[in-house]
Amino acid sequence: MTRKTHVHLSDLVGLNRLTTDVTAELTDLAQALYNNIAGSPGIRGTPMQERTSAVAGLVYESVRGVTGLAGGTTDVILAQLAPILDERSSQEREAVLAALNGLMGDYLAATGNPLAISMRLRRNGQTLTLERNALSATVSRPRTSCSC
Repeated sequence: MTRKTHVHLSDLVGLNRLTTDVTAELTDLAQALYNNIAGSPGIRGTPMQERTSAVAGLVYESVRGVTGLAGGTTDVILAQLAPILDERSSQEREAVLAALNGLMGDYLAATGNPLAISMRLRRNGQTLTLERNALSATVSRPRTSCSC
């Protein structure tokens, strides 16, 4: 059964991958911030800590590992469900995907995220075929209303 939906299973796969990537990047940022703070001079001008302690390093690596494991497991489960569903896209979904790709389409395409879409022109919710005959059949010629 085909039905129009706002969210497809592949969208969930893409959001899962995006969440996994963002979590890993935020973990890297938090670790770099920790290293900078811990390595800054103390009251007497000596570094508070020469490098990240073994415990802190273990915590950051654990967060990365658990994030990767959870993201990968979710990806596998969702991928197994994808062939079961036959979904048609709604105009609302297409608009959200277009906006998301306008913001971060290069990243989505580079990482193979299913939320990535190729650039295309649309009219009334339909993709335009960029060939002369197809365009002239779809788009009427502009009328001139000049009262010169």
